Amino acid sequence: MLTIWPKTHVSVDELEVRAVIKTMETAWNAHDYSFTGKNDIFDPNAALINPVGMYWKNKAEILKAMQSFGETRFKFTSTQYNIKGVNFLAPTVALLTMSAKDMVILDFPGGRKGDNWEGMYFITLLKGGNGWKITSLQVTDVNVNLTSMNPIK
Repeated sequence: MLTIWPKTHVSVDELEVRAVIKTMETAWNAHDYSFTGKNDIFDPNAALINPVGMYWKNKAEILKAMQSFGETRFKFTSTQYNIKGVNFLAPTVALLTMSAKDMVILDFPGGRKGDNWEGMYFITLLKGGNGWKITSLQVTDVNVNLTSMNPIK
């Protein structure tokens, strides 16, 4: 028998997927870019494309890049995520779309305190023996000067 949940129902899997994103946000704001231990959110075979097109093809590369940028840029910022949607393609595959607002909290070369920028994230998560892990992540910068031109508002 097919069960249709009321729109207010959120599955355990969706709560767990959202918890991965909360872990990512919390670790970022604590300036812990190791994403290990309790902050282990990436699948070993994960891939990430950053806003300027850098491509990192596995967890080791992602963590190395995060640590490097963490020391030179990220540590001067904080972020706030806003999940737009979670869709399940299969019981073990989730697609998540979210926006992020990054704020500069300390002056640094490339940013002044109070500056901010926005990004859109498209994330694929897989559920395995260690729970939900990010397997692909793409970040796109939002050009706020052009958002008024969007025909879908």
